[in-house]
Amino acid sequence: MPQHTPSSTPPAQTADAACWVDVSHGLGIPFGGIGTGYSVFGKYGFAKVNFNSIPDPETMAYNGQGPEEACNYLKEPANKAPFALFLAEAGKTVALQETPVAWQPAAATVSRVTAHAFLPKGRFTFAGAGDGLAVEMTGFSPMVPHDLANSTIPVQIFDLTLANTANRTRQLTVRLGHRDPLHAAGDTARFEEPAGQVAFRIPGAHADSAGVTVDVNLAAGERRTVRLFIAWHYPQFTTPSPAATATYRRFYAKKFPDCDAMLAAAAEHADAWAAAIDAWHDAYGLPAEFKRLWFSSLTSVITSTMLSDDPYFFEIETPHRWVCTMDVNVYSSWLYMVNWPEIERMEFNQFLRAVPMDGENRGFVWHSLWHDACHYVEEPIFLTRLYRDYLWFNDLPWLRQALPVAAAAADCVCRAGSTDDLITSPHGNQSYDCWKMPGISAFVNSAWVYGLHALDRMARAAEQTVTVAGQPVSELAARAARSFDARLRNPDTGCWNCFSRTPDAAQTGVPENVFTDQLFGKWAVAIAADPHPVLPEAKVRTALATLYRHNLIDDPERGFRGWVNGLQPGRVIDRSGYHAYVFWICAQLDLGSLLGEAGDETAALDVFRSLEASLHNNHLAVGEWNQSINDTLATGTLPDEPGKDTPRFPPYPRYKCAWEYLVRLLGLKLDAQYLYLAPFKTLAFSLKNVTLAGMRLTVTVTPGWTTATLDGVPAATPVRIPRGQPACTVTFS
Repeated sequence: MPQHTPSSTPPAQTADAACWVDVSHGLGIPFGGIGTGYSVFGKYGFAKVNFNSIPDPETMAYNGQGPEEACNYLKEPANKAPFALFLAEAGKTVALQETPVAWQPAAATVSRVTAHAFLPKGRFTFAGAGDGLAVEMTGFSPMVPHDLANSTIPVQIFDLTLANTANRTRQLTVRLGHRDPLHAAGDTARFEEPAGQVAFRIPGAHADSAGVTVDVNLAAGERRTVRLFIAWHYPQFTTPSPAATATYRRFYAKKFPDCDAMLAAAAEHADAWAAAIDAWHDAYGLPAEFKRLWFSSLTSVITSTMLSDDPYFFEIETPHRWVCTMDVNVYSSWLYMVNWPEIERMEFNQFLRAVPMDGENRGFVWHSLWHDACHYVEEPIFLTRLYRDYLWFNDLPWLRQALPVAAAAADCVCRAGSTDDLITSPHGNQSYDCWKMPGISAFVNSAWVYGLHALDRMARAAEQTVTVAGQPVSELAARAARSFDARLRNPDTGCWNCFSRTPDAAQTGVPENVFTDQLFGKWAVAIAADPHPVLPEAKVRTALATLYRHNLIDDPERGFRGWVNGLQPGRVIDRSGYHAYVFWICAQLDLGSLLGEAGDETAALDVFRSLEASLHNNHLAVGEWNQSINDTLATGTLPDEPGKDTPRFPPYPRYKCAWEYLVRLLGLKLDAQYLYLAPFKTLAFSLKNVTLAGMRLTVTVTPGWTTATLDGVPAATPVRIPRGQPACTVTFS
């Protein structure tokens, strides 16, 4: 994959300039909200318009083999918008894009569009729009953390700034035009069809059947900004899933009856929204690499979500058709937990309601709502996610209602059969897809042993007795953990093996493979302030150190540094399944976070920074993995599934788990009574009024800190903060 070096920097007046990602090489920047639909703007103009559809329906044809043009972020997309932005002067019209507008063949184009993203904002500069004329534009949609009402309004706001650098007066015209006839009234023009409408507005403009137009007269040296609005209103949707076929009403339609209502709200609140976005960015006083990846991952929210007024939240596992995939969203939901926690509640409650509580499928957890396409065992992940959510929301009544479902899920696993109290899969189809782990796999069984422990801790919190397969869950949890260690521990590598082959299992795979994600279950519940380790902590630390060293592929010639999913002992490639020799984004982030929890901050920061740098400015288009290796451990794009290698668009949802690193940097742990903080000592950072787990935190961390204060009073570390406290200020110095 070629490197993409920034061709320019954002405008000098931009605060935190290093956090703006140069995405000029790609198709552009998406603008939209949670579950609203979106369009992209960039060097091809407006593209990828999905105002009234499932997100990017053309990607659903992806079959995993060969390049998929619909996913390509670097080439001009087939799905071009029927609208464009034009600038005219003295009879010459220029489209503010690098490629011609098919329905306006007389319009010239600019020579270059430079795009920088710091989502939910984007900045553009246009070279070649006219002699002695500087043209810039900022765009955003109102995504504001902990504000679902505004974050779900389908509107795009663009501020187009024209600067006359010539020594003469200019008479310019700005037009937002549409290919199809529009209905005009005042300064607003609408495209209407039976399913809904799209509206353009420029305050003070003239609207007609071709769009909205405003005159801009500039004296020599003068600079003016024109604000443009695009709103859309398509009140009904269906999901792409063949298992979720109902027709839903969009969440935004509950409040906004049409585009006029949204345009009125946008006109009133646009400046406040822009300021709130800036405050969101400024709240994180962290190195730029964290902010680049965290805020860029909003592109997955913008491009892959649907939200109904029931409310139901659907996140698509693009390029697949499935919605709310359990083993994907356990990763991706970290972004929502930090920024819009009610989204996590919506989605997990859907899974709770979907688990059957009687009959032969009692306790069965869907792979995706409401489908089991891959025949994975999702119940262990369900248990860990329930525990994580209970700790985050600290909602004991909710836990008491959910606990019988959790117990039924654990029972469901046991009814399916086991070996030494561990989950057995003869074919090894355990969530790493084309890399099979036949027998007892580390991935699903690490979730199982930590999930059983979580079930025991939840039962104690709820003061309920829980039995699984007729036995106390505490006893089963202890036996399963001992079996995991005995069956999978490899003293030669210092890790737990990828899997342990059982007599009935397929004769494929390499059991001794050193598997990067072998401690997924521990990562899934790592926020628990629990003094009872499931696996021996000394062995965990040894395994993490081995994984960090053994699975690292450092390829400076190609500008890549990452941790491959698995390598055989001796650092030999495992050809038993091609997902063994790719670099899943989530597995690397899990590894880095666990290294930080184990106290190796240097390694933890190295993993995050290496991953972020290896994206090469493809932050808006992260695939399920980033690169593959050959027999000599040289890196390159995987030939089997290039459409899921970075870069691809829409991005794969799992990389939103990058937000979990915020929790790790803080050393944040939770129980029912307290929130605990013991942050990294090697990194200077700060938070300003950031809400986590229901508490508003202002935190300052000085490297090498030795003391702490809580609201100005000296405090022992970890700093212990009562859960009922709404806000606090903590200083580590």
